[in-house]
Amino acid sequence: MLGSDGVWARIIFAFCFFLLSGSQMVTGWPATVCGILGTMELATGLLRYSPLVEFWEYLKTSRSD
Repeated sequence: MLGSDGVWARIIFAFCFFLLSGSQMVTGWPATVCGILGTMELATGLLRYSPLVEFWEYLKTSRSD
């Protein structure tokens, strides 16, 4: 689970990615990648879930055993 700071950071990143591709600062394939990354960041922010955070927690618990 992400904290509230992590959620806000992800939503801001999503907005930046959407702004880059929507304002045509980035065009072509990079714009497609920006759209995909924006969607992923928005989804992880709204769901308050991050696979990387979960993986990090898994690594910390496996090292302490």
